[in-house]
Amino acid sequence: MALEKHEVDMIALQEAASAAQSLPYSGKKAVVVGAGPGGSTAAMVLARQGFTVDVFEKRPEPSADAVDTGRAYIIALIPRGQATLERLGIPLPSSDHYRSLGTVRHPEKGEPRVTQETGNRTFSRSDLAQMLVNEARRRYPSQIKFHFGREASQIKLAEKQVTFSAQDQSDLVLSYDLLVGADGTGSRVRSAMQEQDGWTAEVSDSGREYKVYQGLHADLEPPEFKGKKGATLHLYTTNDSFTTVTAHRNPDDSYSGTFSMRTGEHAKYNTQEAYEVLLREKFSTLPPHWVPEIAKQALQAKASSAGKRIKCPQLHSNGAIILGDAAHAVTPVFGQGANSALESCRVLDDTLTACTDPSTGKGDPRLIPAAFSKERTADVHALWWIDAAAYSFFAKRPGVDFFALLAHVLVGTIFGKLLPGLYGSSKPALLSLGKASVPYSSIYRAVQRDAAGVVAGLGVLLLLTCLKLAGIL
Repeated sequence: MALEKHEVDMIALQEAASAAQSLPYSGKKAVVVGAGPGGSTAAMVLARQGFTVDVFEKRPEPSADAVDTGRAYIIALIPRGQATLERLGIPLPSSDHYRSLGTVRHPEKGEPRVTQETGNRTFSRSDLAQMLVNEARRRYPSQIKFHFGREASQIKLAEKQVTFSAQDQSDLVLSYDLLVGADGTGSRVRSAMQEQDGWTAEVSDSGREYKVYQGLHADLEPPEFKGKKGATLHLYTTNDSFTTVTAHRNPDDSYSGTFSMRTGEHAKYNTQEAYEVLLREKFSTLPPHWVPEIAKQALQAKASSAGKRIKCPQLHSNGAIILGDAAHAVTPVFGQGANSALESCRVLDDTLTACTDPSTGKGDPRLIPAAFSKERTADVHALWWIDAAAYSFFAKRPGVDFFALLAHVLVGTIFGKLLPGLYGSSKPALLSLGKASVPYSSIYRAVQRDAAGVVAGLGVLLLLTCLKLAGIL
């Protein structure tokens, strides 16, 4: 006799619960603060190794968040981030509208420049976050529980205890074996770590803020993308790199995007007419009929920060770790934010395995924080340096670090083509930022090596020139 669907589902749940009992961390409890892409992915990593996980998020569930900006602000998942989802067995959406075709840059003068892409997937932040919440619920219904609208109000790291508060509800106090802070740039978990362990995170603002617009139409696509289904990004630039307009093509062929300026600049424009004058002056290639609508929506919208850069001397404390923007936030320059957060979850998975005794098959949660921090800190520090060096040029304040990046790109391009065997690669390592197989720290070392080589070469050239002028050569 055939089983009913609910009976099949019940059997599957019972089998999953039984399997969880034999995993390395069965019987252990984890609390994840933050249900963004990093938090939900970390929860699945923990559950797949046996943890029971409670995930807390101070905001509403992504699909019900009233401040969601739709597809105005896009996350591009590149192979570095995709590798974690592949390990967890989470398929990328197959729908064409998630597939990135590429970028079209519209300078103030000259023709548009098209960069084609393959393999990347684009999401709004809320779409990606909701997809991962749904996957966590579907895959680990008996191990992962989400709590939306609850904020961490008190964290006692020494006691391994955290209190969550919610409006019109009593406080909820939980004990844990492992605490994961994936609660963004304003992380409560990071603050608790700093207070207990006496260290200070280096936090800097991007100096840029944006407003969003939605629902515009135009014939923007170049011949390379014409008639093709997929996501495209149009970037309108000015002589001030802080002042830009982006336009993302949506599934219904409308466009949404961001209007960015230096922090504080939006506050100077308090009429639609003032915004229109600015847009016409700065963006001559923007579709003319967009100008009044972007101006109207910008006037009504609230400006949001374009991000912060965060560097922590360590990523752990007693029974706790931090990851994602809470631990290693970067600017959007290279699109590494969400991807590095997902990669940190993959490192967490490796750490859980490394902290399992092969003779007993049991994991020790006490070993996880220090081991994770040791494994991940050098890489996220390398990413922080690369991002800061590139952003200094973006902000028109290029320093020694930026010129080190430039030297690396030049050396890597030349020697990669002429002597790839000797150089060790056919292109600069910086161009491998998207690859999961290339650690950020390896890229950093390649940059430093090439920069040192250029300095040494210039030194030799200078010495020979001086010797020749002195008549010695």
